[in-house]
Amino acid sequence: MSESKPTKAPRRKLARTFFKSFIDVKKWSSYDEVKSNTKTVWGLFRRLTQRPTQELRKENYEDAIARLGLTPEQIDIRKRNFLYSALVYWAFTLIFVVYFIYLLIHLRWLASLLTLVLVVVIAMTAYRENFWYMQMRKKKLGCGFREWLAFIFRREGV
Repeated sequence: MSESKPTKAPRRKLARTFFKSFIDVKKWSSYDEVKSNTKTVWGLFRRLTQRPTQELRKENYEDAIARLGLTPEQIDIRKRNFLYSALVYWAFTLIFVVYFIYLLIHLRWLASLLTLVLVVVIAMTAYRENFWYMQMRKKKLGCGFREWLAFIFRREGV
């Protein structure tokens, strides 16, 4: 009777899978994730730089209220939420402006630059919330920046 020798295949397979995990650059560099994120960022960039092809919806305040099916109580709640949100965002903007000045005084250039970006983002969010509050308060859609400034400084429509 001849004895069969055990094959070395299982050992080779184990060694191959072990070393393949070190050599598989696609896997340990998360190539698929990087590729997906790159496509997402590129798509966002293209959407930001393209002109809109659809015409914007033209409707007045009453049409929008009817389309959304809002009751007067819901409108008051939304107005109050927009106002409070705007006030909170403006407060954070003021706090970060003070912090930005502090960083500039202490010559922290990179931190002050990052803080300035944060200030701009928070201020734009505050403006958006306040702008929506102004439109609901005036019961008029399609207002512009000048109308918002007039609303803020002359308190029109109050």
